[in-house]
Amino acid sequence: MTATAQTQTGPIRSLPGTLSLLRWLGRLWRSRPHSSPPLLGVSVLVNGQKLAVTEVNGSGMCLLGYRGLLNPQDRFSFVLSLGGSDIAGEAIVGWRQAGAMGVAFYDLPGAERDRLGQCLSQRNEKA
Repeated sequence: MTATAQTQTGPIRSLPGTLSLLRWLGRLWRSRPHSSPPLLGVSVLVNGQKLAVTEVNGSGMCLLGYRGLLNPQDRFSFVLSLGGSDIAGEAIVGWRQAGAMGVAFYDLPGAERDRLGQCLSQRNEKA
């Protein structure tokens, strides 16, 4: 599966809830050490790049190692490999800094969202 990025042309328009999303991602970024180790067994495919994941929850994730053209508020497709399951959806970039990126799930179908919830609850039970 190939991920594609949608970038805006013309004046930047905010998506509904983007400001609160950006605040949440900013708090998440500031609260975590910038050298957070990647989660074992978790990766994401974005624009053909396999990236490490340092945080994932029901709202979004933090990624390491992205080298590409996505900027804040850009939407893109992804495939998240978590606990042996592949979860496909769309996300929006909240912030980027030095190869790290915080994203929020934007369009995650109901079945994929349920599978994500199951994987996260299994992961929390093991911890």
